[in-house]
Amino acid sequence: MKVLILSNLTSYTYNFRYEILKAMMEARHEVTVVCDNDDSTKQSELERLGCRMIIVPFNGKGTNISEELQLLRTYRHIVKEIRPDFIFTFTIKMNLYGGLVARRFRIPYVPMITGLGELEKTGKLRMVLMFLHKRVMPKAKAVVFQNQANMDFFKEHGIKTRKSILVPGSGINLEKHACYPYPAENNGLKFAFIGRLTDAKGISEYLSMAEVEKKRHPDFTFFIAGLCDAKFRERVEDLHSRGVVNYLGQLPDTRELLREMHCLVLPTYHPEGLSNVLLETAATGRPAICTSRPGCREVVQDGVNGLYCEPRNVDNLVGVVEQFCAMTESRHREMGLEGRRIAESRFDRGIVVKTYLELLDEK
Repeated sequence: MKVLILSNLTSYTYNFRYEILKAMMEARHEVTVVCDNDDSTKQSELERLGCRMIIVPFNGKGTNISEELQLLRTYRHIVKEIRPDFIFTFTIKMNLYGGLVARRFRIPYVPMITGLGELEKTGKLRMVLMFLHKRVMPKAKAVVFQNQANMDFFKEHGIKTRKSILVPGSGINLEKHACYPYPAENNGLKFAFIGRLTDAKGISEYLSMAEVEKKRHPDFTFFIAGLCDAKFRERVEDLHSRGVVNYLGQLPDTRELLREMHCLVLPTYHPEGLSNVLLETAATGRPAICTSRPGCREVVQDGVNGLYCEPRNVDNLVGVVEQFCAMTESRHREMGLEGRRIAESRFDRGIVVKTYLELLDEK
């Protein structure tokens, strides 16, 4: 069967969809991946796997009508040329444009809802997105959700689906993300923020918390890894130069950082599908401090494998970090092991792979 994958970036596709693509190739399906290229190494790995790669630049946050129509025409041209038997899409823009094209050529397609994004906000863009979702989603063979809250949102707002499937996010490769022994704390605690440095991910709160805690605990280390938005670049560089935080930039592989740190801090209020970095943290055997937002609470249970903080509340975040500091090293280790047990019992990526192969078999 000819399968077309519409994704956003090569790194995203490799990191979170590799096992799905591998399983499709092993089942002798012909797989073409359409995405933008942000990592040539990852593109080469996907090509070595046997995928045909078609690189299409796009702006994930772009709203220029002429550019968006050109992107839609490009997808239409690719689909017309390949004539796939099935289309899978990931992220909002791919889901909508892929759905429109699939509808045009009457090709079965399945989108994955990896978060609600602008659908949770207000304004004209939300109105346009709501209209498109109500037009496209009912035509999908099935819609795959990463958390129950997103599935409920669709129902409450009249976005109909033929079939709704709930999966444990992108799942986690438990072999790649091994559980490492918890590091000794005698030289000070090490915290980390991993993700895009944006308002919605809570980077401002993390930076403010780090300033407070570094004064109280000079031996603590506050790592940051991720692509930095221009809005925060000057502040991050200043705090890095003063030794308040240790900014590592965007890492191609975060496993060594996860292994070294004692606790992840993610004060996000971003409309997550299901947080991949929280899955990776749990699999590594490390506790996390995060909000109880959908996409976070599915992975982290307050007092079990981490602690909850309030979104957009620096004072509360500082208090929760102090609460974590007051716990014993053995308690931290226990919380990390609970995270690993949760990852093993509920979030094995094999569950997601099985779902996608079954969808192809149903055709």
